[in-house]
Amino acid sequence: MSLARSQWQAVPPAALDEAVIGDVLRRAARLGPADVVLTTIGSGGEHSWTAARLLADAEAVAASLLRRHPVGSHIATFLSNGPHAVLLQLGVALAGMVLVPVNPKSRPPELEHALTLASAVSVQVDTGGADLVRSVVSRLPDPPEVVVLDEDPRSLLGEGEPAALPAVDPDSLAQIQFTSGTSGPAKGVRIHHRGMVDTAHAFARRIGLPPGGVWLNPMPLFHTAGNVLGVLGALWQRAEHVVLPFEPGAVLRVLRERAVTLLSAAPTLLHLLMAQPGFPAGRFGSLRVVFTGGSTLTPRMVDTIESGFGARLSVTFGMTETCGCALQTAPLTDSDEVRRNTVGLPIEGTDVRVAGPDGTVLATGQRGELLVRGSRITRGYYGDPEATARAIDAEGWLHTGDLAEMDIHGRLRIVGRLKDMIKTGGENVSPEEVEDVLAGHPDVERAAVVGTPDERWGELVVAFVVPSGAAPQPDIEALDVYCRQRLAPFKVPRRWHVVTELPMTASAKVRRAELRERAARPHP
Repeated sequence: MSLARSQWQAVPPAALDEAVIGDVLRRAARLGPADVVLTTIGSGGEHSWTAARLLADAEAVAASLLRRHPVGSHIATFLSNGPHAVLLQLGVALAGMVLVPVNPKSRPPELEHALTLASAVSVQVDTGGADLVRSVVSRLPDPPEVVVLDEDPRSLLGEGEPAALPAVDPDSLAQIQFTSGTSGPAKGVRIHHRGMVDTAHAFARRIGLPPGGVWLNPMPLFHTAGNVLGVLGALWQRAEHVVLPFEPGAVLRVLRERAVTLLSAAPTLLHLLMAQPGFPAGRFGSLRVVFTGGSTLTPRMVDTIESGFGARLSVTFGMTETCGCALQTAPLTDSDEVRRNTVGLPIEGTDVRVAGPDGTVLATGQRGELLVRGSRITRGYYGDPEATARAIDAEGWLHTGDLAEMDIHGRLRIVGRLKDMIKTGGENVSPEEVEDVLAGHPDVERAAVVGTPDERWGELVVAFVVPSGAAPQPDIEALDVYCRQRLAPFKVPRRWHVVTELPMTASAKVRRAELRERAARPHP
């Protein structure tokens, strides 16, 4: 396909009999009841489920919930990766209720905001987070029940007669997930069953592995990467989904000891794994695919990850508002050039266009805002019609706020964020362009660039640099010269900060608002 305009008409999604989350689980149990489809590893030990047992346990969780709450109730979770998170995700869906997964690292004001906004009637929490949850709930005018779970997964199943499970509408609300909150209060994204099912199916197809295998997933299950692409994607694949909290040593042990075929991890987590002493570069015999997303990758980073893990990389672009995936490279069939330089084609059922400020579709190769539309797009933000209207236009296009370029084949490059554009001396500077240059220097592991107010220039370009192992303290003058050889003078950072790490959100995005605050402090 060759394009003259930056617009991609969706390939229709595959016809699916499975329209709701419960159907995907039932399909796995029907096609391979004895297949192991879930293994959890954590402080409570290791637990595994066949597809038949996982369906039975999820139905028991649903029945237990229905004995206490009506269909449509909002059930919050405050849980790390483990069996409770998966069983509640599936059980809440089977019960026709709405899951509200909250980051277990949230501070009290963030948790209070989530519970209040989402009108949760129950909070399911493990013993480690119980005191914090009780403290927050005690301050709420209409407090939800607090259910403290012990380490035994069967504590969720309850006792009593099986309940008749409701018929669930594919277009009904399945989850309220909270945005990463890089600036301002987190918004509650409304995610429906059809969007989650379609996205997980399209994602698994684009990965291209045969049915079965072992998917290792340390990504957080309160986020779409973990519970849509991970939980539901693995069920579509009928793969053994190995879930554990991210801890480098534990993840590497699983990679060494099990026949893992797919590893899911954000770029930051992949770098932490490769930095471990004794990392067996390129020696994971069964590993075929590493899946990542959440931040822009340079060609050098793609090469480093692929050589380090000895596997092909699948890069996604997605948001909570797109169920975690809208664009994706095909790891087994895309060329090296495509995997190194793009985020691939839109997945099935996704319309895409690159538009100018007035909404006009731009010519191929021009830079503009990425707009997406289709079955996986959120219906809006819970309790916030104004924010919904700002994000989704009358034609159903979600305005992502990301700057992108489309090539003649429909593949896209993400080149920045509209709101992050730096305006200095009347010129626009894309932070990502400067970051890409810095990432090419051997003394730089990662870099983030922001603007800070300046009376004369409007804004100054400020760089935060994480040194590579080769240079614990980079030579700033050398970096300045390196940038001036590759960038126009107005794009070269005027101030430099050497840091040990960059502040990240749970979905592995740089907290630029925090860096802007640091950049605005008096400079020595």
